[in-house]
Amino acid sequence: MRITISGPPGSGKTTLCGMLSEALGLRAVVFGQVFRQMAAEKGMTLGEFGALAEKDPSIDAGIDERIVETARANPDIILESRLSAYMLTRNGIPAFRIYLDASPEVRMSRIGVREDKDMGTAVQETIDRQKSEATRYMKYYNIDIGDKSVYDLILDTAEYTPEQELGIILDAIRAREGARDMLVKDAKAIPDKWGKRPSDRTIGELLEAGVIALDKPRGPTSHQATAWARSALHCEKIGHGGTLDPYVSGILPICTGKAVRLTDVVLSSDKEYVCLMRLHADRPEAEIRRVMSKFVGRIYQLPPVRSAVKRQLRIRNVKELEVLDIKGRDVLFRISCDAGTYVRTLCTDIGDLLLCGASMTELRRTRSGRMTEDGAATLQDLTDAYIFWQQDGHGEWLRSIIRPMEVLVDPLPKVIAKATAVDALCHGADLSVKGVHMLDPEIRKNALVAVMTARGELVALGKMMLSSEKLMAADLGIAVHITRVLMEPGHYPRMWKYSTDLADVPKQ
Repeated sequence: MRITISGPPGSGKTTLCGMLSEALGLRAVVFGQVFRQMAAEKGMTLGEFGALAEKDPSIDAGIDERIVETARANPDIILESRLSAYMLTRNGIPAFRIYLDASPEVRMSRIGVREDKDMGTAVQETIDRQKSEATRYMKYYNIDIGDKSVYDLILDTAEYTPEQELGIILDAIRAREGARDMLVKDAKAIPDKWGKRPSDRTIGELLEAGVIALDKPRGPTSHQATAWARSALHCEKIGHGGTLDPYVSGILPICTGKAVRLTDVVLSSDKEYVCLMRLHADRPEAEIRRVMSKFVGRIYQLPPVRSAVKRQLRIRNVKELEVLDIKGRDVLFRISCDAGTYVRTLCTDIGDLLLCGASMTELRRTRSGRMTEDGAATLQDLTDAYIFWQQDGHGEWLRSIIRPMEVLVDPLPKVIAKATAVDALCHGADLSVKGVHMLDPEIRKNALVAVMTARGELVALGKMMLSSEKLMAADLGIAVHITRVLMEPGHYPRMWKYSTDLADVPKQ
């Protein structure tokens, strides 16, 4: 992605540009250095060269033309320049635009140290340079350099270390990359310097709010498998989402700690199975494939006599039904379907339509929601990984098995709350329109949504009180009625009464 970094002299642009370039592996072009080199070539100070540029517009025009050309030719690059954000915006070139700032005292001090000048000289040269830039930008481009409305992220570098600044920017970039299609309600929301990315949680924290894709073998019940997982992990609060019959193997989601409260979300997630069906009489392969294709889409099902739900006709959606192999009367197929679809009943219905009868002989669940076989662990894996962590201090294996509870809400539409609203939500307050940073498009009113932080942490589940379209147009009111809180208070400071202006937020 393209990234622009702008700000007044001494705000830390060049330092952060280098750190960001190394962290992301992107080439960085610092146009301020070009201006300095041009001044040095003429034997002038920056102030003197700026005064010359006020009279000769070709100096700025040449640099700014290079900015646009460089951006167009490089979709992945970092551009450090006072005008890069404005130039790319005017030319319709997409970029993530960052503005760095600091108090005049802090900036003057930095410049004095960097250029080995006394404070008085640094102050005067900086003032002259800023006046010259403001004059030139307004004269040549009609740009008010004080207008920060074009920026996606504004940081006061006096409040953070360079490492903290880098972390905030990387979080913002990840949020943008993961939410390219999200609607931005407030682009100037305070960056989350609080909280913790789910990927940064300790193993202990994951055990308190995690999920495991357990590869259940044939034989034990889901309850027995969960009990064995509890024993292996020494975890008191544990539960499973989506019962598998004893003769069925495959993905059984195991939730630990607070994640147990999300088992109903798992139950409603789409499922995928591989099934071996046996026909009770021979049928041509073409006929088998033709009949099975009729079961893609909305189908009617009557649950088996022995089932955990009321036995009444209901509709389920079969998204995919792929025949993998046919050998004699044995048919191997893969099915992707709604939760609550009875594959055994489906086999019976297929046999009825083929006028020969059929029964399910083997079934394996290969996916539950976003959890697949690729990251699945056996009960033996759980036991061994936990022992390695406890006895040898090697937690990499166990960390790869226990995932943050946030993976369970991947299928749900998301609403990103501002940092200023999070603690109030943790105390059970509803999310107001003013507390919304971003949201998924096309969310319907009354839909179940996951309320997240900009760092990707799950705060709560709730009911959408406005559609996405109406929320984007609203200024007041309740956006999400909170129905279930998942984050404990204290991870974010109390900032309920503060606006999105960084200057309003108390120092931490």
